[in-house]
Amino acid sequence: MKKSILIVFIGVFITSCVNMSQQPNIVSRNDVQRQQSITLGTIIDITNVTIEGDRRLGAATGAAIGGVAGKNVTESDTESDIASVIGALAGSAIGANIGSSLTKKNGVELLIETDSGRLVSIIQEVSDIRFENNQRVRIIKRNGKSRVLPIQ
Repeated sequence: MKKSILIVFIGVFITSCVNMSQQPNIVSRNDVQRQQSITLGTIIDITNVTIEGDRRLGAATGAAIGGVAGKNVTESDTESDIASVIGALAGSAIGANIGSSLTKKNGVELLIETDSGRLVSIIQEVSDIRFENNQRVRIIKRNGKSRVLPIQ
């Protein structure tokens, strides 16, 4: 039974490390058939960045796995409770680092001068779309989120 719980938690941990794409050419289901505002502009600078991974899901899953594993170390209730807490703390720290590593993404920061003369910076996940300086782009904005696509 205890091994089954551990296997379930490991499965949850692995699937929790899969996060939503932030590539500009992949659209959220919530954005389909919704009006979005468009701003046109020109790329004036491109910087490669690393988008940090999500530590929260890994930490929670690691804590659960560590707690279950620690609980099974000894037969004494008191020692078992202490080992469970220590296991949960260690599992949380390890899980956070693993979760962050698994969900870390390569990104690109695009500095864009809009046609109105305003400068904006947008960071998005790297995709198969290649950007270049002086390239004309459209900025698509909805609910505080922006993505950049080239003008074809």
